[in-house]
Order: sequence, then structure tokens, then C-alpha cells
Amino acid sequence: MRIRAKFTLLVWFLLGVCAISATQVVAQQSKEGPRFEEQAAVLDTEIRALIEDAQEFRDRAEGAEDNFARILNRRAEEAGLDAIEKVHDLTRLVIAREKEGQDPGSWRGRAAELLVGMQTGIQDYLKKVLSRKGQDATPDEPVPAALAAYEDRQTELWGRILRLLETSITTMSLARDFGLDVGAQQTFIQKSLTDAVQFLSLSLEGTLEQKDRIEKQLAVLPDDAEVMAKQRLADLKVRRLASNLSLASAMLDRMGLDDARYRQQLIEVTGKVTTDIFDWEVFKGLVSRWLENFGNWLVDNLPQLIFKVLLFLLVLWIAQAVSRLVRRLVAEGLKSSNLNISQLLKNMIVSTAGSLVLLLGLLFGLAQLGISVGPLLAGLGIAGFIVGFALQDTLGNFAAGMMILLYRPYDVGDIVEAGGIFGKVSHMSLVNTTILTFDNQTLVMPNSKIWGDVIKNVTAQEKRRVDMTFGIGYGDDIPKAEKVLTEILTSHDKVLADPAPVVRLHTLNESSVDFVVRPWVKKEDYWDVYWDVTRAVKIRFDEEDISIPFPQRDIHVYSGEQEPLTTLPPTTRPPGSIEQDAFGWRGAQASEVSDSEDEETTG
Repeated sequence: MRIRAKFTLLVWFLLGVCAISATQVVAQQSKEGPRFEEQAAVLDTEIRALIEDAQEFRDRAEGAEDNFARILNRRAEEAGLDAIEKVHDLTRLVIAREKEGQDPGSWRGRAAELLVGMQTGIQDYLKKVLSRKGQDATPDEPVPAALAAYEDRQTELWGRILRLLETSITTMSLARDFGLDVGAQQTFIQKSLTDAVQFLSLSLEGTLEQKDRIEKQLAVLPDDAEVMAKQRLADLKVRRLASNLSLASAMLDRMGLDDARYRQQLIEVTGKVTTDIFDWEVFKGLVSRWLENFGNWLVDNLPQLIFKVLLFLLVLWIAQAVSRLVRRLVAEGLKSSNLNISQLLKNMIVSTAGSLVLLLGLLFGLAQLGISVGPLLAGLGIAGFIVGFALQDTLGNFAAGMMILLYRPYDVGDIVEAGGIFGKVSHMSLVNTTILTFDNQTLVMPNSKIWGDVIKNVTAQEKRRVDMTFGIGYGDDIPKAEKVLTEILTSHDKVLADPAPVVRLHTLNESSVDFVVRPWVKKEDYWDVYWDVTRAVKIRFDEEDISIPFPQRDIHVYSGEQEPLTTLPPTTRPPGSIEQDAFGWRGAQASEVSDSEDEETTG
């Protein structure tokens, strides 16, 4: 009843201020700035209406039942806070008017009176609301339903408290900008905000201890429905308290007060790495807290620690030995199996098997030491993000390596042309591929460059066809040449009988009759057959008097409108031969040209 009576007096006081100030404003309106006057008058009307609504809700709540009274009182509070927001808008409007170098008139006095009244009213009302935060005791019978109802009431209460504190800070800031004395109000807000933050921090710490006890009960009674409900409520309470503490901590920072301890507590409780960790005080507090906990743990567990360290080293030694054994067994198993997989995949399986054993051994050893890596993972989260961003190109190469591993376009030992490089694959990893060129140069190429280009694998098949072309003169014996080429292929021990070699007359070229010679060989015999057949063809053609012509060009010489004086037909004379015709023209050595069209010269 005392709260309602004081609130009623505050409302009537504000109504009186509104009435007096409105009369002064109407009398002192200036002709300048009609828009400003209109805006200020609209805000004034809204403020008075909201104050009247708040008073009406309070009057109706006095004779209503508990539920309705609570709803009406909440609406009255919301109307009052909305009225304060309108006062803030009016104050900002006046300040903006003065910054423009224009006189706001009597609206400045009215805004100042409203701010002073609001400062006193909010302060009194905030005291009353803050006094209720410890009055709602925890239910005697901690059943889930009663606890849930209690948490809902606490959530509603703290929502009101935080909103009132935020409104108080805004009111104080505007009053300071308005030139009013806010020393007393600032002291009150700092004390109230500090008390609220400390209460939330202690409540959060206590709730975490309660949650630990519930989890221990749940370990003993994993199927108990009541214990599980309590655990869910404890988790909900932790989240709500952490959210409220985050808002209150932000208000501390806005007031210029130290909030590093509470931000540190939020990181420890939620496990979420935020930008607060870059604050030196927060980071230093986290590190100090970890070191302090580690020191206490070390003092209490030093004898066991020595034994556990020795056990940890023993576990690592055993894990390393088992890892080597597993690598050898897996490698031998893959070697003796009939699985058609690439060498890169085999190496990866062997490496993964050994690394997995080492990882399991490391985790087992850490478990024996009793070390919790949870806080370290929280600190390494941001570091992992930075490293991942810096190594995005390397991650792209890794992804390309996975695609090469999956689709197997080539393997170690294959001769490939990829990324503009031709050579033999000597080593592969998930990041890069090492290619050894035929002139013995070692080139390391990123997998992303290889996968993004055309990959030509010339040794992917066990059999390869050697494509060769040999030309003879137009005057040579075609069946004889065909027989010679066939004998050369059939007599070579590395030419396969199946598929059968092919010897065909392919092209009647400008200067030669061309045969295509296509034997099939094993991929490792490709170049041996290529070179042997080429050598044998030259030797046999010389023995069988079969010519290998060179490209030549016909030249026709004309004199005026007469017929051509001479025509030099194509011949198969050897390079460098000289001939002289009846006109004294001497032929020169034929030159290799790219086209065979006749050139005509008119003299």
C-alpha cells in the first residue's frame, strides 16, 4: 500500500508539472520553428496521456484480485516507462534545437522540470523494486513445478530491474547533457547497479554449484524424472542469469565502471569465446584463474601427479610402439590384398591407422593425468579461426587432394601431364604432388592447380599404342614398303600380337606417300619400341632402296602472255642436287615449307 501511495503522489506531481508547463509554453511560443513547436506539443500531449493511463491502471489495481492487480500494475509500470521515454525524446529535441543555435523557448524549462521529477521518481521506484529481489524465497518443497514458477517470477523481476536501471542511466546522461546536476543520481545508480551485478554474479555461481550437485545425483539415478527436470531447470536458470549478467555488465561498462571480472565469469560459465577475450584485463583474469586453479590442484595432488606423469609417459611409449606395429600390419595387409586403390590412399590409410592409435594413447594418457582440456579449447577456438583464415589456400589444396584421392586420376609412378607439367609422379600428399620431369627436375605442384586443370595420364592403361608416320616417294613400290614395315613390327619382341599392329597407307601428301604405323606395346616399353622401330625403318628403307622424300615446291615461270616456258615436275632427287635446263636455270636445294601451293612469277 505504501508503494501505491507514493506512486500516486508521484503521478499527481507529474500531472501538475505538465499542466503548469503547458500554460507557460502556450504563452511563450515564438513564431520561429513551427515544426519544433509542433513536435514538442505532440510529445507533451503523449506524456500527459501516458501519465494519466498509468494512474488509471494503479487506481483500478487497488480493488482488483491478485492476478488482475498484478497485470494492471505491470501495465501501469509500462505506461510510466513509456512516459519517461517520451520525456527523453523531448529532451533530445530541445538539445538538438539549441545545437542549431535557436532558442527552444519555454520548452527548455519544461524539459528540465520533467527530468528532475523523473530522476526522483525513478530513483524511488527503483529502490522499491530492488528491495523485492530477495523477498521471493525459494519454495520449501523443491518440486519442478514450484521451481519453474519461482524462476518465472525471478525472470520477470530482473527484467523490470534491468529496464529501470537502463532507463535511469539514459535519464542521467540526458540530464548531464542538459546541464543539470546529476551527482546524487550517479552515485545512486552506481551503487544500485553494482549491487545488482554482484547479486547476479553470486546467484550464477551458486546455481552452478547446484547444477553440479544435480549432475552427481543424475549419475546415480540416471532415469529419475524429477532429477532430470531439476537439471533442465538448473540449465535454464544458468542461461537466464548469464543473460542478465551480460546486460548488467554492459551497463557497468557504459557507466565507466570495471566489468572485466564479470565478463570473465561469463566466458567461464558459457564457454563462448567472444570479443571480450581480447580485453587485456579479461584475458589476464582468465589466465590467472586457470593458473590459480592449476596451482591448487598441483599442491593437493602432487604425489599422485608424479605417478600419473610416469604412467602418462608409459602410455605414450606403448602407444607409439603399437602405432608402429599397426602401421606395419596395415601396410602388409594392403599389399597382400586385391583392393584396387591408389598408392596415396594406401599411404593415407596406413598413416591414419598409426595416428589414430597415437591419438587414442594420448587421450588415454591425459585421462590418467586428470587434465580437463575444456577451458583450453575455449581459448583455442579463436586461434583456430585465425589459423584457418590464414591457411585458406592450404585448405583449398587439401580439398583438391581429397578429390584426387576419391577419383584417382593418377597414382605414384604414373606419367602425367597436369598443370602444364609433363613428367613422372614421384610423391603425393593431400596438399601437393611432386613430379619428376624427364630431364631430372623435381617440381612440387599444389593439388588445387592440378585439380583445376586438365589431367592427362599416359600410363593409366597397361597397353599403349605407338603412333608413327613414315613417308615414301611417289615412285616407290607401295606393297614392298608395306611389307617391310610389317616385318619390322612382327620381328620386334616388345610389340604385342594382341591387339595386332596396324600398317596402312594413310595420306597422299604433297611430297610423299604416308603410311601410319601403329603397334601396341606395354606402357613401360613405349619409348623403346618407338625408338627401335624408327631406327629399323631407316635402315631397312636404305637396304630396300626405298626413298624417304623431303617436302618440295613446284615453280612455274611465265613470259608475258605465252604459255609456261618450263615446268619442273616433282622429283625424288636427293637434297642438294643441282640441275640445269635448256634456258640456263639452275635448281637449288629444296626448302621445307609449310604449304604446297604453287608460286607463279610473271616476267
